[in-house]
Amino acid sequence: MLIWLANITTLLCVLLILNTGPQWISTIAFINLTIAVLVRQDAVINILYTICCSVPKSWPLAIRRRFAKIYHFGGVHSGAAMAATAWFAGSIGYNIYNRVDDAKAIARVSPATLTLSLIVLLLLFAMIGFAYPTFRKKRHNTFERVHRFFGWTILGIIWIQTILSIRDQRGTQSLGHAVVSSPNFWMLLVITASIASSWIFLRKVAVDAEVLSNHAVRLHFDYTMPVNGTFTRLSERPLFEWHSFATVPAPTAVNGRPKGYSLIVSRAGDWTGRQISKPPTHLWVRGIPTCGVMRIVTLFNRVVLVGTGSGIGPLLGHIQVPTCPIRLVWSTPNRVDTFGKDIVDVVYAAEPGAIVHDTKKQGRPDLVRLTWDAVQEFQAEAVIAISNEKLTKKVVYGMETRGVPAFGAIWDS
Repeated sequence: MLIWLANITTLLCVLLILNTGPQWISTIAFINLTIAVLVRQDAVINILYTICCSVPKSWPLAIRRRFAKIYHFGGVHSGAAMAATAWFAGSIGYNIYNRVDDAKAIARVSPATLTLSLIVLLLLFAMIGFAYPTFRKKRHNTFERVHRFFGWTILGIIWIQTILSIRDQRGTQSLGHAVVSSPNFWMLLVITASIASSWIFLRKVAVDAEVLSNHAVRLHFDYTMPVNGTFTRLSERPLFEWHSFATVPAPTAVNGRPKGYSLIVSRAGDWTGRQISKPPTHLWVRGIPTCGVMRIVTLFNRVVLVGTGSGIGPLLGHIQVPTCPIRLVWSTPNRVDTFGKDIVDVVYAAEPGAIVHDTKKQGRPDLVRLTWDAVQEFQAEAVIAISNEKLTKKVVYGMETRGVPAFGAIWDS
């Protein structure tokens, strides 16, 4: 919403106050595009989380509740990307109008520049179409590949288009001087560096796989030790498919394994099933461990953590090393058979008051009621839920309508 308000204000200034040319309309498009790319950059995300999660716990809950919404930054990405597309379309329309209306404009905007601009605009529209939530959920792998390969194609074309555009409008300046004087050039450098950064950290790392059952496997890594509340990306084919999982930090060596981190993979498709039936010895990782919704636990004094099934994975780090008193509500079938005695023992040792509901024996619970009872009994300030989309939204809505700050994983990518 803030992105669109800022752009609408800018549009009013352009139309009513400023006498801007197409280069400034293009620059506004680049500003939006830079924001859209940067807000998805791992280091930028971690910095934003660090700032927001550094708010003292002594501050009023209403303020901390607002800062906890940092994990909704996906709206900034989509809003800025759509605004960039709109401004880019406006710039092209301006140039086409001038070419038709003013013969002198032909010297300022070459056919090559205009053609490349139109190609970029078509690719941007295609990316937006494939990112439509309904399609993205049903065809996530297709969305991911289109987003990646179209994005790289757009980046390459924009580099050529930008240099040609600068050449068209440089006047008596040398091309080199005109390029380094252009804000679009420098923003394009930032965009390129941001996109390339996560791939610079692409590596194939060793994996110590611990099969917990025919439903879950725990993968152990020792190449880094992330902070609590982060996630990492794993792949067998780096160019085509990536899967995100919450990390469980291991600050000390346990059971003969070196310090690092682990994560829990549960059977939910072909890729996850393959990790269980054929445990990997090596996997590709990209970027750095990046903060997610569980990072906001540090903002509160008392928290109820709600998980279903393998949702225990993202919660496990905070259960083992809590930053505040927590109460766990975990609904899962056959917890020992599915996740192993070690994990269950860790849960009970760290959180003796845990409310564990065995759905195999007790049936499906009223998770909203269980959570509400835990909040009242534990006097919690907030609730964080990790489950499937339907249950997460149900718990979050159920708590919010009762006046309890509630947060949960979101599905915006």
